[in-house]
Amino acid sequence: MTLRTLIYAIGFATLCTACSPEDRSDEQPFKPTVATRSATVQGTSCVVEGEILSSPNSTLLGGGFTWGNDTLRAQIAIGDTIESRFSGTITSLEPGDYFVAAFATNGMGTAYGDTLYFTIN
Repeated sequence: MTLRTLIYAIGFATLCTACSPEDRSDEQPFKPTVATRSATVQGTSCVVEGEILSSPNSTLLGGGFTWGNDTLRAQIAIGDTIESRFSGTITSLEPGDYFVAAFATNGMGTAYGDTLYFTIN
């Protein structure tokens, strides 16, 4: 047996024993699934609620809300210890129409929930 054949045999044996016989092909990581649950106006503030529905096989890294209007874009970062349900308050809003969407980030990327609209009178 040549040295090259021996190296190939060892490599092949290593690959065969390193692989698990269990099929895990359906366990690939994906971006989280997020829902924007509500936007409740309270005077010049708005309490917003979101929910992470799933984060398949990837640890959550953070989340929060993105919000704004025609001229303003901002975020409320909830942090890296985000729970499945989370909330925040947007304060000191001027009268006008606004939007808000929940977001969450895991190792595969950032996903956003539906956009909700609200008005400050």
